[in-house]
Amino acid sequence: MEGQADNQAPRLSELLILALLWMVFGFMLWYYLSAFHGVPVRLLANEILSRWLGSEFLNIIPNPDHHYLFQVQTQIPFQFPDGTHEALGFIVNPLIYGFGLPLLFGLVMAAGASFLRKIGILLAGYVCVMLVQVWGVVWQTLKMLAFNFGTDAHQVVIQAGISDSLIALCYQLGVLIFPPLVPVVLWVLSNWALVEQFTGRQRNTDL
Repeated sequence: MEGQADNQAPRLSELLILALLWMVFGFMLWYYLSAFHGVPVRLLANEILSRWLGSEFLNIIPNPDHHYLFQVQTQIPFQFPDGTHEALGFIVNPLIYGFGLPLLFGLVMAAGASFLRKIGILLAGYVCVMLVQVWGVVWQTLKMLAFNFGTDAHQVVIQAGISDSLIALCYQLGVLIFPPLVPVVLWVLSNWALVEQFTGRQRNTDL
């Protein structure tokens, strides 16, 4: 057993080192292509918020200066600090909910699996992380409307039947829990045999 553990450690160390190197490369690709892979996130979040908030919500567009950012536009009147009165608009960064994609990329590329299997896992991961980003963008938008821009914006959320406690819960899940957890769970489930090898545990197939 001790010999088995000694042989196991270098392989685990190698996996972690390779995953880190691939992750750095993945972060570069993810960031530079963010204006493209963020499009379905923006469209889905736009559709959800349009249905929930009705006519008070206008749309979500790419920020003109930084296309990876989303600019949420509403028809809620708002007085800005400089004294001007215009329809409320603000910025949401979808990337803070999507860092799990390069994390998954690093883990998948470091693991010993066939090319087609890696592609399949990455495609499934992209869909999962995209849904996490949609969740984050939607609930961050509702959080900002409810708590950051005064009573008029808060009233729009209340009229939509969305409670402050629900917003707080879903926003925290979207920021703290889903982004790091979802890609790791997906990788573990898709590489269960490798996980068993590193932990030294085998599923009981006799039951």
